[in-house]
Amino acid sequence: MRSFPPDFRHWRRAFLEHLRVQGKTERTLYTYGKDFEQIEAFFGAERKLTSILTPHVGKFFKSDALLKLPSGKERAKPTVEKTKRVLRMFLVWAQETGRIEKLPLPKGTPMGRSLKKGKDDDEHSRERATSGAGA
Repeated sequence: MRSFPPDFRHWRRAFLEHLRVQGKTERTLYTYGKDFEQIEAFFGAERKLTSILTPHVGKFFKSDALLKLPSGKERAKPTVEKTKRVLRMFLVWAQETGRIEKLPLPKGTPMGRSLKKGKDDDEHSRERATSGAGA
């Protein structure tokens, strides 16, 4: 395995740049960045990516950090699912690019189209396909 800077913050920026190069819209990058703020707050910006294990991701999926707003009110289910999807996409990218060896996702985590068809699983995939970008 190649040697990479270890912290989560660095790889978050690299992943968002990867998505930018793939043709994601600025709005998508902005909303994914907001998802990462939530993810980073739970895991810690200085955490080594290789130290994130399946039980840690499982705890995040069940945590108030994901499921509730700062006010204590429940987050909307589509918002929760999108944040989970962003973390999954990030971890799949990290594994595919050699940054982590094992995908630390709990059993039953929906894998979406990114592994089944080799495409990103997000709300803009259809938009790119119809515009000809990324096809």
